[in-house]
Amino acid sequence: MENQAINLKDINTDEKIKNVKENEAKVNNHKDRKKSNKSTKLDVKESKNEAWESGIKLLTKVDVVLPLKLLLVCNQISDKLRGDEFSLVTNIKERVNDVLILDEEFYIPKQKVAHTSIEYLPDDYKANCVIHRHPDGMNSFSGTDNKYINQNFELSLLFTREGGFVAGIFNINHNDYLIQVPCEVFVDNNIDEVDISNIEREDFLLSSFSRDKKRKDSFKLDEWRTDKDIFDNSTPFKSEKLFPEETFDYELMRGHLLGDVEENLQNVNYRLDQIEDVMFHSPYPMTSGIDEPF
Repeated sequence: MENQAINLKDINTDEKIKNVKENEAKVNNHKDRKKSNKSTKLDVKESKNEAWESGIKLLTKVDVVLPLKLLLVCNQISDKLRGDEFSLVTNIKERVNDVLILDEEFYIPKQKVAHTSIEYLPDDYKANCVIHRHPDGMNSFSGTDNKYINQNFELSLLFTREGGFVAGIFNINHNDYLIQVPCEVFVDNNIDEVDISNIEREDFLLSSFSRDKKRKDSFKLDEWRTDKDIFDNSTPFKSEKLFPEETFDYELMRGHLLGDVEENLQNVNYRLDQIEDVMFHSPYPMTSGIDEPF
């Protein structure tokens, strides 16, 4: 047999290639195991989230969309009755999830009213929404409201002349109980957003300074008129020289001011009646913490 020459370099190269392939196989197996573990963890996490998500929606507040007509009607009745309370009824036209849309048609039930009370008289009507007025500043339902008004309608709204619609209750029947959800009222003006991009507003400070300067320049001390001059027919009348206050109808202004005073006094009387009602008719005793003498 002939002796064949062995190339050591070729042997070393083949072994290196073999070792590299084995290492690559180990690395690929390790990556596959990591991917498998990661996907398993994600599956477990997603399953946990699905278990906690019930799909039930929470109803913590109801939005009420009220037509502008009802606001104007309430304002007009308030102006006619001045400080007295009143009530009117309407219906829920549509309900979309947690939003109630009211009908603009209304009915005024027969009632006897005063500054602090409403007495409903026998009448025949059907409605599921009631609106009644409180004196300005009384922005929450009273105990009488909760007992006699709010429980008899699906939706009850509270109105004041100064604040508009200040409170609301939406009743949900559950077995023998009423669940009362608070409401927030939004007035639908029935107009699109107005584009005012063509209107430029001047700076407030500059415009005020300019008006004050013009006013000072237009009035001179020797041109001012006294109260005697105002009621003296012999004095020539110059409307451009009069202050704005001098053109008022004083009798009308006097009636307006006294009307406001009377309304404020009625508000004070209403508060005193409430305090007296709590003191003498509350089921809870009112004690000062000091023992009374024998």
